[in-house]
Amino acid sequence: MSARLANISLGRTSLGRIPHVGSLGIILALLILGQFVNPSFLSPMNLWAVLSVSALLAVASAGQTLVIISGNQGIDLSVGSVMTLTALIVSGMAGSSDAAVPMALAVVLGLGTLIGLANGIGARFLGLYPLVVTLGVSFVVEGLGLVYARSRPPQMPGPMIENIGIGRFLGIPWLVLIGAAVTVAMTLLLRKSRYGRQLYLVGSNIRAARAAGIPVTRVLLATWAASGFLAAFSGVLLYGYVASANLSVGAPYTMMSIAAAVIGGTALSGGAGSFVGTVLGAVIFSLITNLLIMLGLGPALRYAISGLVLILVLFATSRDSR
Repeated sequence: MSARLANISLGRTSLGRIPHVGSLGIILALLILGQFVNPSFLSPMNLWAVLSVSALLAVASAGQTLVIISGNQGIDLSVGSVMTLTALIVSGMAGSSDAAVPMALAVVLGLGTLIGLANGIGARFLGLYPLVVTLGVSFVVEGLGLVYARSRPPQMPGPMIENIGIGRFLGIPWLVLIGAAVTVAMTLLLRKSRYGRQLYLVGSNIRAARAAGIPVTRVLLATWAASGFLAAFSGVLLYGYVASANLSVGAPYTMMSIAAAVIGGTALSGGAGSFVGTVLGAVIFSLITNLLIMLGLGPALRYAISGLVLILVLFATSRDSR
């Protein structure tokens, strides 16, 4: 009897050591439920579509993950606004011409980095809460987008941007390949780099990090700048994926990026989390949305049900390890 109890206890312990077991279990459950609801749910076409949407959301959540890990009530509410402005600028500068794409990319990536840096300066040097700073910056960015859209009406993307958004390489969507590359880069950054180790320490205890000689201000400013850069990059991908740009194209991604990071186990208190977890959170979010669409639910009802389901998902994944 005691041996059986020991085996059961050992099995539970081993299962608990599997990284992100809660998120993986939820993904498996959603796949089974989706196939039960619609036999085409697990078709290659639908799975690639889900993975493409998940990859786009994961990239959009990359900077958000860094900001939340940095702690000190860090949340970036300007992600969606930066994505929208990026899509509008690339649309206006490049449009259907591939020749102007490199210059447009340089402009928007640089601008995104500066916006992220402005967020960091406001939060670090002005003593304001990141929520307040990034909310204010998002309004400014939205205003800039409105002014720009009036001066240069949005256009359809050229072949290069469109191919990145909906094209494939060896049968695999470019978005999935880009998402995989960003996942590897982010994991190496967080787990193997000096910056990553310092970021976790700053997020866990900023006073202890400062006492240990870590350049706290430099780490935080770099984190916010990276968030702006990654949001801008995501805006380019979004423009190619939806093949259009408007004043609200990136708006949903602010809350979606926060949800993906937290669902994946990133602690809102800071100092804990991983980008692999964020990717799994993005997959969960995308599967839920896809399932609700297949059920024929309208947008309003989908948002309401998604919110309720996300609460349950957050509860189920709250014990995931970093």
